[in-house]
Formats: sequence, structure tokens, C-alpha cells
Amino acid sequence: MPLKKVICQAALNPSGRALCLCVAALFLLAASARGELRFDAFLGYDDILPERSWFPITCEIFNDGPAFNAVIELTAQDFGEGQTRRMMVDLPTNTRKRITIPVFATSRDWNVRLLDERGKVRGEQALHPRRMMKNNLPLIAALARTVAGVPVLPESPAWANDDSRYSVARLQTSLFPDNPLALEGIDMLYLSSEKAADLSVGQVNALMAWLQDGGHLVIGVEQLTDVNATPWLRELIPCTLSSILNVSAHQALLEWARSAIVSSESSDQNRTRGQPRSTSSAAANSADTVADDAQFDATTMQVATGQLRNGKVLIGDSAAPLAIDAACGRGRITVLTFSPEREPFVSWKNRMWFWSKLAGVPPSAFLNANIGGVANRLSSDGIFRAMIETKQVRKLPLGWLLALLVAYLVVIGPLDQYWLKKINRQMLTWVTFPCYVVFFSALIYFIGFHLRAGELEWNELNLVDILPDNDRAVLRGQTYVSIYSPNNAHYQLASSQKFASLRGEYMGNFGGNQEGSRATVDQTGNNFRADAFVPVWTSELFVSDWVEPSELPLDMTIRPGHNGWEVTVNNNLNHSMPGLQAVLDGRIYTLGDVPAGQAKTFTVSAGQGSLVSDMARQYGDRFRTAVGNLRSSFGNNVNPITDVPQAATAASFLSYVNMGGQQTWNNFTGPASLDLTRFTGEKYAILLAWDAGHSSGALNQFTPKRYHSDTLYRLVVPVKI
Repeated sequence: MPLKKVICQAALNPSGRALCLCVAALFLLAASARGELRFDAFLGYDDILPERSWFPITCEIFNDGPAFNAVIELTAQDFGEGQTRRMMVDLPTNTRKRITIPVFATSRDWNVRLLDERGKVRGEQALHPRRMMKNNLPLIAALARTVAGVPVLPESPAWANDDSRYSVARLQTSLFPDNPLALEGIDMLYLSSEKAADLSVGQVNALMAWLQDGGHLVIGVEQLTDVNATPWLRELIPCTLSSILNVSAHQALLEWARSAIVSSESSDQNRTRGQPRSTSSAAANSADTVADDAQFDATTMQVATGQLRNGKVLIGDSAAPLAIDAACGRGRITVLTFSPEREPFVSWKNRMWFWSKLAGVPPSAFLNANIGGVANRLSSDGIFRAMIETKQVRKLPLGWLLALLVAYLVVIGPLDQYWLKKINRQMLTWVTFPCYVVFFSALIYFIGFHLRAGELEWNELNLVDILPDNDRAVLRGQTYVSIYSPNNAHYQLASSQKFASLRGEYMGNFGGNQEGSRATVDQTGNNFRADAFVPVWTSELFVSDWVEPSELPLDMTIRPGHNGWEVTVNNNLNHSMPGLQAVLDGRIYTLGDVPAGQAKTFTVSAGQGSLVSDMARQYGDRFRTAVGNLRSSFGNNVNPITDVPQAATAASFLSYVNMGGQQTWNNFTGPASLDLTRFTGEKYAILLAWDAGHSSGALNQFTPKRYHSDTLYRLVVPVKI
């Protein structure tokens, strides 16, 4: 008899009701034993993704059921294979965990799955951003105290594409990444002093690394106690705040917001990371057309005052500065001594123009629908791939391919018909045709083997930015790896750096913004292990982005000398550094050698070096030719990039490389930290040190038959005047 009928009959008599109650209780206990599992995923910065940059995907998991070992799996929903990213998570009963995984922006749509030990899907979310910021648009984010206090920007044209509009991402302290790689998509971050105390040690360290690497941090002062009671913030800001004044005249704010953004050395601090210099002499700020705000001028505003340490007054005067600005490594910190989230500033009519200028956004950006544009379509990854591409692979010239095809058609057609007819054995074509196919297949295999077969090869190029931190340093590196495989094989990679992740070759807009190589990346804490697949007789490029605290490997100080400079380089490495170069006031100079563990002073005469802009432009066409040859299956076997040290130097000034192109659609796009063009003025000096044969840390967990590794150190220091 069916169980349902038995239970119904038992419920009709009093003696069976107790049994029904027991069965119901068992069902309730079983349901509660299964527990509750909640899985939520958050994409990017407030659902905004930056193009060609790292961003975070944050997962929140609450497990109120039985404990299990889970795997978070991230995949891009596009036509390319790309990378599969995974992270192991231990989920005990009654636990809540928040996991942040750095991901490289190669797709709009992402699929996030939570798997158990048996591979069963326990949770899944499809994520789609509300906006994908184009590669020329700075991304502005805010850790604001209130929703109304989030920075606002002028309205973009109504006809502008959503991806061409500027926008601001509002972040939550609970979701703020503690991995500096996950912050690299942000160009400017507004931080309320009240929110600063809520950041954890890991989040603060990530914020400091992002700032040192070229970020722009804007701090709004709510209360003096917010700053003075937060040790890291008190030491970071370029002033000591001690008192509060009530200021009623705000003309300085209006004048600053109305002033034009000019293309001069003084405007360097107003440009976001990676943006090239403006070609116009000045851009009239549209704030000048906005009517004066009488109510704003008449309302008092609380302003914190104190003593400057290493900053300068950006707005106002020394008695009551409204904004204080200072350099911090390659980045910039701006302290607003008032609260931009309180009245009267929050209701100021010109507030949007204030924020746009502070972020370095030119006024023309809000008048031109194509400001983000599609100008940069080639990926800078192709440049570095061309430098380290294997020489074992040769290409079949197109002429030979056509000749081979014509010969095949002639043999299976007219020639076969002619000689079979001549011997009067036309029926033999059923035998001769398969023989022709076998012969030409063997010939093609022989040609392919002769041109492409080789030995397992590993070529590596490291770009390491030295970010001084007192007597130590933070190293921000990009490791470009080319793996040539003689067969279809998987290769194991792993990183030992404190923060590291792996991505494939970014193909740029011409490649659909996808990754050109395939791997499964297992994030183990803040670094990774990966399984990289390389097809037979091909080479694939992989890029590891990493951040590592370290001893200071190289240091440089610049002092003005007679008609030039005195450059002192301190080599803390355990080997000599030959052929050092320095960029001073827009020119590049060759310094010479520095022995291991020693310091050496060089005298540099102004004007004797070559212009960095000229040097970089000379490589523009060579880079484009090299990338084009890499994407071509047939053609030229000559590698146009043979002087790798100088080519890597030229690639460090990508804005100048692009200026050499006649068509902007053929320009290169790359990570914001790659381009050092903004530091070529008189306020900074750049040390370029080529370290041949040395690696920043082995990634390969296998032994290739051919191995080569080089490193280019890059150090930016201020010039003492």
C-alpha cells in the first residue's frame, strides 16, 4: 500500500495521530539538518568594470548546513577559452566567509559557481556589469560616509554610449579588496576620514600599494579625531591637523573649479594613470558658464587647519587651506580639509566641475560622445610577445603555400586524367587519387615538422617597478612568459610572491578583448598555481602580475650640478648592473656600470642625451609590424625586434609610441602602470636597469630544454631642486 495512503488512514483514528506527528517531526528535522547555504557574488567596483585591467569578484558564502570543502569557479562568458579561475574554500557549519579573487577584464559577462567535493553545483550566479569603462576613461571610486557624499560628475551627452560615459563607483568597506591587484582598475579613490577607521590592516596595505603605484587618493576630513585617532592615516597625509575654523568665503573653490586644465608640466598631477598628455594648449572649463551660487558663498564651512609637512596648498591659502596636495611614490594624495559630504559643499552648483577637475577629466569629455573612443586597439602584450617569441618556429611563405596548392590541384586534376587516359586505365583513378592524398598529406606534415618542430622552450621577460617605501621597497612586477611546446601538453606554473595572479595574452579590440591562451588558475590565498595548456608546435604567452615587499634592489638620487645633474645609483643586488640609463627632463642618458653592493656617481650634462619621445616613436612602426607578423599564419620569418633591452625601454613610454602612428585605430593599449610618459618632465627622474639573465622568481614547475630570462628594473624618483 502506498505510504501516502497509509499515513492518511492512520490520521483518521486517534491512535495513529501520534505516528503522523512523529513522521512530520522527522521530516522537519531532516529539512533543518540540510541547513541553509547562501551564495552571493559581487562584480567589479559597484558593478563597473574597467577595460584591460584587474578588478575584484567578491563572493560571500554563508553555510548553516553540514561542513564541506568548496571550490569557487570563475569563467568568462565569451567565445574565447581564456582562463578558468578557482579557489578552494573550507566551509565549516555555521560559518560566513568573504572571498575576493582578482580577475582580468576580458569579458562583460562572468559565471560564478560554487562546487562541492563531488563537483556538484551548490550555487551559481551569472554576473553582468552595468557599465564597462573604456580604456581611456578613468574610473573614480568612493568610500563615502553617505550616498549624497559620493563624488558627482557633469552629465555626458545624451547620445553618448554607456561605455563612453564617466561614472563613479560607490564602494563598501566590507567589500573593499585586501589584494592590491584587485584595486588596479581604480584611478582615483575618494575616502571619507570616518570610513578610514573601518578598513582592516590588509585593506590598508592594499590601498598603500595602489597609491605607491600611481593611484590618486582623495581624503575628505570629517572630524579631527577621525584622522588623529587613525595612525596610518595620520602618518600618510602631508599635514598635521590641529584645529577647526569656520570659513565663509569660498571664492578660492570657485576660481579653482573654473580654471582651465592646461597641457603643461604643472598639469601632470591632474592626469590619471596612463593618460597621455593633451595635445591642446588649454581646455576651457564649463564651470565658468555656471551661475554663481550665492547661498554657497554665504554659508560657513568647517575647515581643518594645521601645519604642512611635505605637501603644498592646492586650493586656498596657508592660513586656511581648503585642499593640500602631495606626491606619494608614483601616486598622489589630496587632502580636502573640509567635508565634501556636508553642507554647503554638497549642494554647491559647481560641485560636479570641482570633482571632474580633481580627477583630471578634461571638460571636453562631457561634450564629446566618443571621448573614450576606440582609439587603442592593439594590445601591448603583443609587443612583449614579439620580444620573447621562440626562434624555433618558422612560417611558410605565402607564395610557397600557393605553389603547393596549385601543384596539388594540377596533380589530382589534369595530370592524373592525362596519364591515365594515355595508358587507357581511367578506372585506376580510384587507386591513384588516394595515393595523391596520402603523398601530399605526408609532404605537408614533413614541411610542418621541418618548419615548426623544436625543443621545449621557456622565454621570460620581467618588468619590475621599484616603489620605494622608506628603506625598503614594494616591487610591482609583470612577468611575460612564452612557452613553446613540441607536443600537446599541460605545464605547471606557480608563484611565490605575496600577491600574484596569472592571465593570458590580452588580444586587444582586434581580438575581441579576449585572452589568447588557456589555463586553469588555482588561487591559493593571494598567489596561484596554474595548469597551462600549449598546443603542439606553437608558443603561448602568459602574464603574471605580482606585488612583493622587498629590500630596495636599486636606488637613485639626483642633485643639480654644473649645467646638468649628479646622478648617484646604489646597487644593492649581488651582481653588477651594466648599461644603466636615466631619463632626465625628457632625455635619456647612458650612465654606465655599477658593481654589486656599491654606489656610483655619474655626471650628466644637460642636452647631451636623446629625446625619449624620438626614441619611442622610432619603435612605433616596428612594434606594429611585429604584432602583425605574430598574428599572421604565413609570411615574413624575420623578427623585427632583436634589440630587446632598448625595445623594452621604448615600450615603457607607450604614449610616445602611439604618437608616432598616423592612425589612432592602430595604437597600442596597455596596463596603466606600464606607461611612464607622465614622469618624463623636469620634476622626476627615471632609472632603467637591464638585468640580463636574471629572473624575479621562477614560475615554471618543469625543466625546459631551452631557458632564457631577463629583467628590466624601473625606478621613478623626484628631482631635488
